[in-house]
Amino acid sequence: MAEETEIENNINEDKPVSFEEEVETFLINLHDFVYHRNADAIKKLFDTDFYTISEIYFKNTRWPSIKLVDNFYKQKNRFHNLIHSLYEELYYRHVFIINDITLEDRKNAWDNYKCLLNFISTICTDLSGDSNDNVLVMPHVWIYDFLSEYVYQYQSMCHFKVELLKEPEKNLKGIDFIIKNAEVFESSIVLEVLHSLLLKAEFTTLPEEEKSTFVNNVFSINNDDLTSKYQFGYFACCILLNLHVLMGDYHTALKLISNIELNHKALYWKVTICHISIFYNIAFCYMMLKRYNDSIKILSQILIYLSKQKIHLSNQQRYQQSLIHKLIDKMYLIIIICHSLTNARLDETILQHIKENYSNKFYALQSANEQTYADLFFRVAPKFIDPLSNISFQLLANFQNLQNQAYNSDPTLRQMYIFLKDVTYQKKAFYFISYAKLYHNIQLKKLGDLMNYKDEDDENVCSNIMCVKNCSRQLIWKDGPLYTGETITYNFGSSFDFYIDLDILNIKTKAQQKIFIDYFVHQINMCKNLLNNLQGNGSNNIYKTKYDHFRRKNKNKNKNKQNNLQITVE
Repeated sequence: MAEETEIENNINEDKPVSFEEEVETFLINLHDFVYHRNADAIKKLFDTDFYTISEIYFKNTRWPSIKLVDNFYKQKNRFHNLIHSLYEELYYRHVFIINDITLEDRKNAWDNYKCLLNFISTICTDLSGDSNDNVLVMPHVWIYDFLSEYVYQYQSMCHFKVELLKEPEKNLKGIDFIIKNAEVFESSIVLEVLHSLLLKAEFTTLPEEEKSTFVNNVFSINNDDLTSKYQFGYFACCILLNLHVLMGDYHTALKLISNIELNHKALYWKVTICHISIFYNIAFCYMMLKRYNDSIKILSQILIYLSKQKIHLSNQQRYQQSLIHKLIDKMYLIIIICHSLTNARLDETILQHIKENYSNKFYALQSANEQTYADLFFRVAPKFIDPLSNISFQLLANFQNLQNQAYNSDPTLRQMYIFLKDVTYQKKAFYFISYAKLYHNIQLKKLGDLMNYKDEDDENVCSNIMCVKNCSRQLIWKDGPLYTGETITYNFGSSFDFYIDLDILNIKTKAQQKIFIDYFVHQINMCKNLLNNLQGNGSNNIYKTKYDHFRRKNKNKNKNKQNNLQITVE
C-alpha cells in the first residue's frame, strides 16, 4: 500500500499511462458499454472478464490505482465521474477479496458507495415528471452484486468494530479513526439507504389486492424492460432479507420478502445466487422461529429444482460456484436439523441424497446431545453481526474497565443459545411422549419418578409438560405473506393430546382406531359364498363346474378299485 501511494505521488499526467493489453481493453470496454447502455456486454464484463483478469494479473495484488486509471481515461478522452465511481467500486471489491484492507480503504469505499447510491437515488426519484431511468442501464447480476457487496462491507465493518473493543488498549488508533469517521458504514444509514431504494420502487405501497397483479405484470411478463428504480428496489428487498437475518430480526426479514412473490417467473430467477440465497434465508428464519415444517417445505422446493439443474449450476462462474455449493450444503443440513425436531416426512429425492452424502449427521441427530446440534448450527448459520451504533461504540471504547474484563459480544453464540434452548424443550418433549404413550392417565409424581426428577423438583414436571404443550404448537404457512400462518397442534408425529387436572395428567388419544369389522365381515361372506359354490348350494359358476367334474372323476376311480379287489379275492 505504501509503494502504491508513492507511485501515485510521482505520477505525471502528461506521461502516457499503459497497462497490460487485457486490462486496457477492460477499462475501455467499461466506459464504452456503460455509455452505450449495453446491458448484456456489461454483464459479461463484470461477471466474467473482471474475475478472469484478476486471477491472471492481480491474484494477490491490487488493481491499478484509481488515480492512475483516471489519468488513463483522460488520455483516452473517456473520463467520466460515473465510470470513475464504477471502477472504484470494483477496485475496493477486489481489495476485500484479497483481504488487504486498511482503515483508509474502508473510508474510501464508503465514500464511493455514498456517491454511487446518491446518484442511483437521484435517477430513481422522478420529481419533474420526466423519466430518468435510461441514464443507467445495468444488468440484473450487477445490481444484485453491487448491493450485496455493500452489505458485505458493512458486515465486515461491524466485525471489525467488535474486534477493536476486545482489546481497546492495543487498538487506540483504530478506535480513534472510527470515532472521527462515525458515519462510515453506520447501521442506521445502511438500513435507511436500502429501505429508501425499496420504497421508491412503489410496489410495496400498493394494497394487497393490487400488489399481486402488479408484481405479476411488471416482474414476470416483461423483466427485460424494467426500469432502474424497480430493479434496484426489487433487489434491495432481497438484500434486506439477508441483512435482517444477519441482525437476528427474523420476523422483519420475512415481512420484507413478502413484498415479492416466490414463483418461477419472478425476477430473482434471473440471478442464480440471489434465487438460492432467498430460499436459504427464508428457511433459516423459519428454523429460528420454530416453524420447522415450513422450513422443510420451502427447502424441498428449491433443492428438488436444483437437483435437476446440475448442468446450469456447473456453467456458473468459479467464484459463484463455491458460494452456491456452500449454500446448498447449508440447506441440506437445515433440513436434517428440522427433520430431527419434527419427524416430518421428507421427499424421497431429498431423503436419498441425505443418506448418500450426510448419513453420519442424519443418524447422529437421532439420539444426539446438544453439542451435535451446536456444531451443526455453526455450520448452517450466517456470520451474524452486532449493529453497534456510534454512541454505543464510544461508550464501550471509553469504558473504565477496572476489572480487566474483555468485551465479549458474539452474536452467533447468542443465536445458538436461543436455538439450543428450543432444542432442549423438543428433546424433553420426545422423552415425555415416550412415557405418555403408555398411560391414559398418570399422577405427576409418578411421572416425575419415571423421568428421574428429584423430590425437590416435582414442580418442574408440570412446567416441563407445559413447555411440551407449547412446543407442539406451530405456525404452518398455507397462503398469503410468509410471516403469517395457521396455528396447529403438532405432537411430533404422535396422535394424542394431554391436559392436567389437579395432580393427574390425562392423555387423550386423538387417532381413530382402525376398524376391521367391515373388512372381516366382507372376508367371511366371501368365504361362505365360496363354500356354497363348492358344495353346489350357490349359483352355477366355474367353482361348481370344477367341483362336479372332480366328484365324477373320483367316483369312477373308486368303482375301478372295487372291481379290481373283487377279481383278486375270487
